[in-house]
Amino acid sequence: MLAGLALLAAAMAVPALARVSPRGSDYALPDCVRPDGALAQGETLRLAADAPASLAMELDEIERIEIDLDGTPVAAADPAAPPVLEICDPAGVPIAGELVPGARGMVTLRFIAPAAGRYVVAVAPASVPRTIALRTVRAAAPEVAPLVLGRTVFARLAPRTVRAWSFEGKAGQWVHIAAASESGLALRLVGPAGTSGIDETAEGRTPLLQRRLSASGTWRVDVQSLGDAADDITLEVRDLPAAPPPPAATALRPGVAARGTLGTATDTALYDIAVRAGHSYEVAASAPFDLALDLGLPDPLEGDDGAPASGISVRRSIDAARSGGETAGFTAASDGHVLLRVRAVGPFEGGAAFTLTLTESGR
Repeated sequence: MLAGLALLAAAMAVPALARVSPRGSDYALPDCVRPDGALAQGETLRLAADAPASLAMELDEIERIEIDLDGTPVAAADPAAPPVLEICDPAGVPIAGELVPGARGMVTLRFIAPAAGRYVVAVAPASVPRTIALRTVRAAAPEVAPLVLGRTVFARLAPRTVRAWSFEGKAGQWVHIAAASESGLALRLVGPAGTSGIDETAEGRTPLLQRRLSASGTWRVDVQSLGDAADDITLEVRDLPAAPPPPAATALRPGVAARGTLGTATDTALYDIAVRAGHSYEVAASAPFDLALDLGLPDPLEGDDGAPASGISVRRSIDAARSGGETAGFTAASDGHVLLRVRAVGPFEGGAAFTLTLTESGR
């Protein structure tokens, strides 16, 4: 991969320039091995007249940068002219870049870092003060390898580098994307070109994304190393069964006792209460375990991250943290429907029954 990137950088570059200056040794390019300062992303530095500069930069693999230097004769961008700017690799060896002349004495050096590390830009002195600025244009797209859904990928990532895999997906399909490493990873899902697909990230030692694909086509998974050393990673992309629809709500009517059972600690029961404006309602729940009551409105939205939809947008929760029962009261501001959800709280043995009674009082 690095060999290919080096060829890409070389193809973009002008021929390598000799380290000489039109005004003799006093105006030669400075040493790359011992930089006398640093140049950060987005930073602009002022350079004094007649003073060379040697500035260190931290770059990522395949990071594409541009360095702007003003107050430079246009002839300095001529491949036959001595250089005013030069990039050196982490070993201090000059490496080719592309010099582009601009207006009003501006010259731009374009460069793609073939590997992550500390690079140095050497600036020859000039008779006038100048400014120099560094900016990242964009990171070149990583090479993309195909993957098979349901099959785990094992790979080794260099520090702070990105690798990419692709898979074919269909609109509406749910996918589970999980990665793991000792040093930490950034996981990114990118939709097919030309679509408004997902572009989301997750970070950590075990980042996870579960999403419904919004379009059919080729989807890309980028995995970036966040560590400072090479790391072994695993990546799995597999189909995720669609979550079931929310449970249907059972009508709860005034004066009619409703009985239900929660089979497990994660089970819930949903009830629908038809309400009239200005009327007050009270729900009394009795059970041999600690339960909570949630009052809310119908919510038809799909659950996040592939989780089952609850069917309720909760507005109020009642939990007195005691066994035996709960009571929830409210007044309706308008005609409509209010949902009531029953759920277990704390220690719970499945198969326990509960009873609900609803009381209505009007104006």
